[in-house]
Amino acid sequence: MNKTTALVFFGIILLGLMISLVTLNTCSKPVELDESASNVPKPEATEPREKSELSKGGTGEEAKSKAIADLKAKEKSAEKEKGGMLAAEARQKADEGYDSPEAAMKALGEVFAKRDFEVLVEFVGEKALPKSIHQELREIVENPQLSLSGGKPFSEISKSADSVRWVLNFESDDSELSAEVYADLAETEERKTTISGISLPIDIAAIRNKRQAGTPRAASADPSDGPDAVAVAHAFSRAIVERDFETARALADPEAVTDERVAALMIAIEEGKFQLKDDRPFVVTLSREDITWVLSRLQSEGGASEFAVELGQIDGDWKVNGLTFSKVLSALARAAGGGGVAYSPIVEDPEGGDSLVLYFEFDEANVNSRGNRQLAIVADILSKGEGRVIRINGHADALGSDDYNVNLSNQRANSIREALISMGVSPEQVVTEGFGSTKPRRPNFNPDGSDNPIGRSENRRAEVYLDF
Repeated sequence: MNKTTALVFFGIILLGLMISLVTLNTCSKPVELDESASNVPKPEATEPREKSELSKGGTGEEAKSKAIADLKAKEKSAEKEKGGMLAAEARQKADEGYDSPEAAMKALGEVFAKRDFEVLVEFVGEKALPKSIHQELREIVENPQLSLSGGKPFSEISKSADSVRWVLNFESDDSELSAEVYADLAETEERKTTISGISLPIDIAAIRNKRQAGTPRAASADPSDGPDAVAVAHAFSRAIVERDFETARALADPEAVTDERVAALMIAIEEGKFQLKDDRPFVVTLSREDITWVLSRLQSEGGASEFAVELGQIDGDWKVNGLTFSKVLSALARAAGGGGVAYSPIVEDPEGGDSLVLYFEFDEANVNSRGNRQLAIVADILSKGEGRVIRINGHADALGSDDYNVNLSNQRANSIREALISMGVSPEQVVTEGFGSTKPRRPNFNPDGSDNPIGRSENRRAEVYLDF
């Protein structure tokens, strides 16, 4: 192929290509696919899930708040359902009983730790929870500041023939915030321990207000709504040990238990430095519908002792209507030894009632250290109200002339008055009188006429009457 022929050949090919391109560009048409025929999903203009959920309840902050509240409600519902199932399982175990009181109290403490009152009700059963304590108990259960004491979460406080009472001790970082919850435990025939009741300590403020207002509880009121006898004995005994005269007085029947008797027990407890026992401080010796006897057990470095509290129903409430503490006085007498000074903080008044009593050395009118400790308690009682007045009667034994003994008895009464004034008592609150040897408590002489030093030691005294 010569040069001319080659040029013609390639020119023809180039022309054909150009014609083909023009034809394709002019005749071609884009293919449109039906949406339904497409296998590629079409993107949707969707909002984020969180935003979509929020828009259901409104717009802006209100919708957001509602969504958050709904979410929390769902979480709480799920948690409650879970807690209810756990409580039901625990309830079944509680019905079967535990191997020991400690195991029962541990299980109860774990339920309290859930901080859900309904779970607690499910666990112990509605019969074990009087409705009168629901609100106060709920506040304890749901208070995030309260938790079981790390040192002593629970302990036994009383025992009776058919049950024992334990206490759950709650504390917080705030030293003034604490709480106690009582749990009554019973033993089954299989010797298993079950939880038979939940109760709370006495509301001391309410008891005081009721006494001051003079409004007894209605006789028709359900007795189960008020504190039981053991709770009253517990509060009364604690008040005695802590020298809280107002509380002890409010819990006692004034017609049966004199103020002097309450004060004398406080004096004896203070003198012996007694405290309530850590382990089972109360033993119920008799429990009937209308009367209960409780032994309050004491301990000190010098040994153990006890006093008896008798309780009865008055206007629908349990009140202390009997108080016996001869064992405490005997322990103090033994600790004091023989000596020339008698010791007993209380004596019966021949005209009825009781009186506090302080004793003196022979021919002495000064108040000794023991007497000052007794008077400190009397001064504390008087400080609670300036309208309270006490009478102090001074006495002497029969040795010496009548005039001398009258003068000595006046000096003894006045020394007590001055001691009280030095402790902050108003002079107008103390009235004194001396009787010499005219009112002996014991014979000054034996039947054969010989001296009776023990009798005379009990006549060298001053008696204190709380005339409130």
